[in-house]
Amino acid sequence: IKMDHVTQNIVLKYLQEFKTDSTSTIARTIMKENPGLFTDFESARNYIRYYRGQSGSESRRKLDVEHYVPRVNIPEPIEQNYEPYIINKEDYPLLIGADAHVPYHNRDAIELFIEYGLNMKPKPNTIILLGDWADFYKLSSWNIDPTMPDIKQELEMLKSILTSIRKLFPKAKIIYKYGNHEERYDRYLMTRAPEVFHLPHTHLKEQLELDKLGIEVVTDKRLITAWHLTIIHGHEYKFSINNPVSPSRGLFMKAKKSAICGHFHQKTEYSEPTITGHVIRDWSIGGLCNLHPFYMPLNKWTNGFATVTITDDFYTVSNKEIISNRIV
Repeated sequence: IKMDHVTQNIVLKYLQEFKTDSTSTIARTIMKENPGLFTDFESARNYIRYYRGQSGSESRRKLDVEHYVPRVNIPEPIEQNYEPYIINKEDYPLLIGADAHVPYHNRDAIELFIEYGLNMKPKPNTIILLGDWADFYKLSSWNIDPTMPDIKQELEMLKSILTSIRKLFPKAKIIYKYGNHEERYDRYLMTRAPEVFHLPHTHLKEQLELDKLGIEVVTDKRLITAWHLTIIHGHEYKFSINNPVSPSRGLFMKAKKSAICGHFHQKTEYSEPTITGHVIRDWSIGGLCNLHPFYMPLNKWTNGFATVTITDDFYTVSNKEIISNRIV
């Protein structure tokens, strides 16, 4: 929108005087009281829309604050990024491991996970650490045993594992998808120390030096989209997707599309065709943690991980289970 200062001042004057009137009413009033100022009604209306910020977000950004006269003063919304993280075709094969719960991890299971990746042909182009690699037991809301490892020890152990994975897979893209246990860390800061929450080097990403390790972070319950497959930790839904049959069926009932998750420490698979014959298939993968931790020694957990490969227009999920230190 270009206009001389005289026309601009007249338009802004009417906008201030008739702030709550409709755009069309102001346009007619200006044309009636200032004949010849605009060539036609639509031209006058477009000028008013521009200065009211009704011509789109790009136009609003170009407006000087003093020239922006909205009809209703609605503040800008707080923008949050929930756009999915996209896995491209060149990022395959994928190696996916979840729920190590360091320092309550299963050392043999993590070693088998890494060894399998090193022996894959072709090697994984992307490694997805699918949440809850940290535990943060001391930051939980449960009754806490003071003899358990403290946060400093836990962070050092996890950083050591992440450093080893990066050294062994120097060319791979590594993605750390936060789970509910990683979110414990920021939630603790927000509730217990909100004054330091925005200070540098206080967040988990900095504590683990993930930028230095070249590890990308996917936070805020964002999805990971791998072509037709959606990858989540499993806590993204407000209410549990657990199901009396299996977590994968619970995931199917919530997502209604092919997806894979961790979180439940169980290897399960569920599939169901649509009315048109399209098969929706969902998976939950086993964890890389101790299967009988002190806080829940009796459970239905299994150790495992998954791979995703792609051929032409078809992807294949291989849901691995670890039994007696063997991959089956």
